[in-house]
Amino acid sequence: MSHFDFAIPLQKDELLEAHAGQYHVEDVVQPRLLLSKLQDAARAYNSDGVNYILEHFDTYFSIIVHGNKLEWNIINKGFDHIVRAAKNLCNHLELIFQDQEIDTDVRIKNLNVVKMTMYLFTQVMKTKDTKLAADNSTKLTLGKKGKKATDDEEFCGWTESDKQAALITLHLVLQQPLSRLWDPPLAEDNFVSMVADPCYKALEEQIIKNKVIRETVFQVLGVLIKKYNHGTSCLIKLVQVLQMAEHAVSPICAGVVQLTKDFGLGTFGPQMVREIAEALASTDEENAGAGTEQGAAKNCGAFLLELTKELPKEMTGAIATIQPYLESDESYTLRISVLGMMCEVLSVELRGEGLTDQQRAQRDDFLDDLYEHMHDLSAYVRHKVLQFWCRLQRENCVPVSRQRTVLERAIGRLRDKAALVRKAAIQLLKVFLECNPFSAQLKLEMLEEQLQTEEKILDELQKKLNPGPDPDLVKKWEKIEKDVVKIIKEKMDILTQDEPELSQASLENLYEAIRKNIREKNYYKAYLIVKHTERQYPDAKLLRLDMEKSDQIEYFIALLRNIFIIPDRRNSITHTQQCENEIALYKRIEEKENIIAFLQESVHFSRMVSEAVPLINSLLMSKQAGDVSEAIDFFTTAHHFNIESAKTGVVNMLMLVWSPDQDKREAVERAYRAMYVEGEERAERARAAGAARRLAALAARLDAGAALALHHLVRLWLQRTDLTPAVIQVFWEMFLKKIDGTTDMESYAALSLLVMIAKAKPSVALANLEVIQSHGLTAEYEYRNLSVQLLLSLATKNQRYPADHSIFTSVYDSLMEAYLKFNSFMSFAANSVDFFYAVCDTPDVLCTKLLAEMYKKIKETTVNDNDSEEEASMPIELLIRFIFVLGQVALQQLIYLDISVYSELRRRNQVREERKIEEKKKKKAGTFATPARRGRVDDLRRQTLMNVSGASASSRGQRSASVTSNKAPSTNTTMTEDDTGLEGAVADDADAEYVRNVCERDIVGDGTTLARYLPLLRWLLSNPARCTPPLQAAAALTFTRFMLVSNSVCEEGLQLMVTVLKRSKNVSLRTNLTIAFADLTLRFPNLTQPWTHHIYHILSDEELEVRQCAVKMLSFLVLHEMVRVKGQIADMALCCADKDPRVANMTRLFFKQLSQKGNALYNVMPDIISRLSDPELNVPEEQYRVIMKYITSLIQKDRQMEALVEKLCQRFKLSTEERQWRDLAYCLSLFNYNERSLRKLIENLDCYKDKLHCNGVMECFTTLMNSTSKMARNEIKTLVTELGDKIEECFAVRDGEEGEGDAASAAATEAAVRATPRRRPAPRRPRRRSSSSPDENEPPNNDATPQSVRKSSRKPTRTRKAVSYDSDESDEEEQKEEDVFKKPAIKKATRRRKL
Repeated sequence: MSHFDFAIPLQKDELLEAHAGQYHVEDVVQPRLLLSKLQDAARAYNSDGVNYILEHFDTYFSIIVHGNKLEWNIINKGFDHIVRAAKNLCNHLELIFQDQEIDTDVRIKNLNVVKMTMYLFTQVMKTKDTKLAADNSTKLTLGKKGKKATDDEEFCGWTESDKQAALITLHLVLQQPLSRLWDPPLAEDNFVSMVADPCYKALEEQIIKNKVIRETVFQVLGVLIKKYNHGTSCLIKLVQVLQMAEHAVSPICAGVVQLTKDFGLGTFGPQMVREIAEALASTDEENAGAGTEQGAAKNCGAFLLELTKELPKEMTGAIATIQPYLESDESYTLRISVLGMMCEVLSVELRGEGLTDQQRAQRDDFLDDLYEHMHDLSAYVRHKVLQFWCRLQRENCVPVSRQRTVLERAIGRLRDKAALVRKAAIQLLKVFLECNPFSAQLKLEMLEEQLQTEEKILDELQKKLNPGPDPDLVKKWEKIEKDVVKIIKEKMDILTQDEPELSQASLENLYEAIRKNIREKNYYKAYLIVKHTERQYPDAKLLRLDMEKSDQIEYFIALLRNIFIIPDRRNSITHTQQCENEIALYKRIEEKENIIAFLQESVHFSRMVSEAVPLINSLLMSKQAGDVSEAIDFFTTAHHFNIESAKTGVVNMLMLVWSPDQDKREAVERAYRAMYVEGEERAERARAAGAARRLAALAARLDAGAALALHHLVRLWLQRTDLTPAVIQVFWEMFLKKIDGTTDMESYAALSLLVMIAKAKPSVALANLEVIQSHGLTAEYEYRNLSVQLLLSLATKNQRYPADHSIFTSVYDSLMEAYLKFNSFMSFAANSVDFFYAVCDTPDVLCTKLLAEMYKKIKETTVNDNDSEEEASMPIELLIRFIFVLGQVALQQLIYLDISVYSELRRRNQVREERKIEEKKKKKAGTFATPARRGRVDDLRRQTLMNVSGASASSRGQRSASVTSNKAPSTNTTMTEDDTGLEGAVADDADAEYVRNVCERDIVGDGTTLARYLPLLRWLLSNPARCTPPLQAAAALTFTRFMLVSNSVCEEGLQLMVTVLKRSKNVSLRTNLTIAFADLTLRFPNLTQPWTHHIYHILSDEELEVRQCAVKMLSFLVLHEMVRVKGQIADMALCCADKDPRVANMTRLFFKQLSQKGNALYNVMPDIISRLSDPELNVPEEQYRVIMKYITSLIQKDRQMEALVEKLCQRFKLSTEERQWRDLAYCLSLFNYNERSLRKLIENLDCYKDKLHCNGVMECFTTLMNSTSKMARNEIKTLVTELGDKIEECFAVRDGEEGEGDAASAAATEAAVRATPRRRPAPRRPRRRSSSSPDENEPPNNDATPQSVRKSSRKPTRTRKAVSYDSDESDEEEQKEEDVFKKPAIKKATRRRKL
């Protein structure tokens, strides 16, 4: 059968065609006969071996022809036969290949066997793949999935293990020297492509992720490349697979590494790079203009980067092939991959000092590319490049000469718009800090001092090496200079000959000869020697010959002078000593120059980092969590390197402990624990001392807000035992200065930290009472103040001490001493009074004694200063302090009664109730009190007890009226749950009433200790000219505290308080009164309500502090529903454009929060617009637009916008000024219009059509139409067109009227102008106090107006709602039609009068 030649077909149908000398299939077996034919083939194999394929090829070919139509068992059986034949073929060929020469017939026969076997092997594999894919597609359509699908795959007999076994068999066959079967011994391409096809098919499937399969595939490909010249085809095919299959990136990379290392194909990787570059180039041409990220480029980029990591040496030279793609903007992922390849090569291959010139040039080229792409167009590329620089700097691969420029550009990236880039830039700066080659301490001042010191030393060394002119010689030269000039002028033109004795002289000898002749006054001889010396400097001689004669004279004079005045050092030392000294000086100078260069770089580096600190500091408040976390890490690192400017950032990030983001809070806590608590010391005492010193240094530079944040951290550290007792002990020793070298600042900071610790752990103060008494309360004022704060922590232990306790005596004596002697007093006094009321069991007795003693001292001082009591002058400072203590005592007495006493009364009442319940339980235990009922009563009592500590008499007063009406006794002999709760509530109300009566009657009521000073306070406030500003401020503060205590005092004093607030010029006084007004509003809202409008006037005050305080106070009251939102809110809106940015930002935040409270902002919008456009207010138009642009942006609901559009259109009827028209039109142009709002605008065209002739109005409507039609639906565009047509019609009508005659036009205009004022009721503007009319937007001539007014005016009276955000502009029709504008439900108890 060797008379034919088996030609491998491109298509299987080619084998069905007969060609001369070639094998063709004669009979395709029918599917029903295949099993029997396969059995015949098996018997033939047993008898003939592998040669059986020559006779039975058609049987197996029939499997390929029928394909998916066959059952799996038939295909699997045929494939098993072929695999068995292929394995046996290896043994068969080994025997043949043992001969050096193979007979031609044997060669051709075995070649046909090999071709036919491998053809069937590969094609049946392909058939099985096709049938499996078809079956899976059918199962997916039918909904089969999961484990069932896997079982079916195992049933079909074509699993991963089966494919793996087939590939191994293929590898075994190809390991034979099959090329010997061809003549010449070179396998045909069709055969090689055929046997390689299963490998590429495996690469396209997920099975390639299997390591064994992947290694087998590339073993096959390696054999094909080495033995069968398949390299070029393999490259092309691998790149094609790489572009299509993302999952093949890693397997192909591992395969290329395997080919490189196992088969010695070192150039295969670079060849892959070139092939990828060509493939991407052709892809770019085909997809030109697509502008989308291509998957092929992404896969290729990932492959290149991964391959470079595995084979950096081989890929170093190949990067140049792909480098041009850095200039392309098509694929940012490809640019990232190329730059990543450069980074990988730089970190592995192109590093160190032993680089060749070519490698150094390549390194610089790669670094230049990385540097340039820090400004790449893509934020992802910039982010990745910064990360690459981080890696290079961390691995010391960045030359020192480049670090400065890289750092400068990284600092610039801190302003990047992309958060990813900013985050990476901060990381790079942190890495530069951690890996800086300069110093572990980068304190700029210290480095600058070292640099100055070294520069001075260098100057001195240079002077020793090159000494300056000798002053004595300079004087001598000045005496002989005229003679020298004269001689040279006279004899300069004389021709001379060279003197032979000078031709062999050295330069030093020539200089000495010149000096000698000058000393001997032989000036001409010295001049000749200078000319001779000039020959050794030919350039100087050429330069001189070009000079004028006068310039040449000056030239020679200068040379002679310089030679003469420089002293000759050889006079004092020998030539050998001189050389040795000069060599030593040169070495020292070189050392110092190196040190100075190093210090200069250090200083520059520290300055650059310091310049970056403000930018990173601003990122601490960023909304991006990544910015904040990286900024915290940077400041933590900068703190360890002692960068002075970073201390501000370290303090600022302390405020992040109040952040709502838990991650930020935890990051700050970790950073501060690492910086200040944890130490590297091994001994516990040393570690505690180090932590204490660091914390004391931190506390010494914190302000009040930061100290509060630190207190929060200290409490966390105590809970986690990070602050050990050893650290606390060191704080006490620092406070007492028992540790050597402790400064006053450190002692004070240690005491402040002990205050923070004691607030979280009161036992710290309780265990050291004697130390506090003996050292704290007897020291300077600041220590006394902190000591009282330390004692205040005892209040958390809920234990009170008798008034004669030694600690109260110590505080009392210390306070009286400060009262009489110290310059400061207020803070210490306030803390002391707070301490008395927090810890003493009878604080009123103690404070009465304190006030009496203070008054006595005032009286004594007054009498002692003057003999005549009638003309005696009061000690102002003592009086101020006394008045301050009066107010503090009144305030603390109120708090004491309202919380402490009331809680104690409730506790006692609860105990009595429990006893009563227990007694009744005992009497009726068997009748009514079932276990379930007892459990419910216990639960009720337990819940009541839990609420005792948080209650106060003031809050209880809100609910007293609703309970007292239910005091009727129950007819049942057994208490029910409701009766129990009701009786407790009645008792609580009685206690609250008792406390209120005590506050009203026994604190500042008639005949009390404090009440006797009320006339004094009123007199001081009423007569500011007769008292100092501090005295009046103290009186105002105390008077407002008296008002807080008593309802009657508040009612009587409000007029005086507001009068002082409006007339006083004392900023601090007015600020305190504004804050006090807010406190009074919270306690007595009904009393302060008539006076609230005075506070709105303060918003326009000239003083910044007063405006800030008013904005804060009104924002608080309005947002907490303690002040009615009226038209006066427009005064608040003016602050949105305040000249101070802090006031503007606070106001904007207020309106943003107000917009989130239902319809509150919508309801007052018409009032704001009308008020701000009022000509009497005269708000600048630019300022008006800034305000309205912000406030209007807060209206987000479509229905609210629709209603506002209609309201603003109606406002055109009431407006008379052109400025008002422009303002209303501008507000209309700010809305985002939908179909309904546009229809409203069109329907109300009559309201504003006569205003369109104004240029400003028409511009706003043009802007409105242009902005609305952009990116809008067709329906909206149609409405915009309709609006534009109607406006054009209005102008056309107007032009037609003008054409009739100027007189008619003027008359019509005059009539229109006269019509507008009649619609505005003139007396309503000055008379209106608040916008209480719901229909003031409508003309007065409307018949329904009186009825509407009557209905809306009665409505609030009926509902008796104290606080409401309803608009006085919202009419009834809108409230009926639109539920969104209904009045929000407000609890009736919100504004109930507190008795």
